[in-house]
Amino acid sequence: MAHLPTLAPEKIADPELAAMARATGDEMFGVYGHAPEAFAAFLAFYRPLKYGGRLPFALKELVRLRIAELNACHR
Repeated sequence: MAHLPTLAPEKIADPELAAMARATGDEMFGVYGHAPEAFAAFLAFYRPLKYGGRLPFALKELVRLRIAELNACHR
């Protein structure tokens, strides 16, 4: 499997993405820094799923955590 290096915030060309990386410290932003247009598309898809809908946010978060556990996700 290919691995992308995680970009430091100062190496991310997209200013909004770089700001998110600095603010959160989340390495996800450093990976998406390689393709900021893909990250924008991801957010357009993901935000309505995460924050919208009829299920409470807390329940959706519990489901995400359980799925991560079942897939032996360590991050």
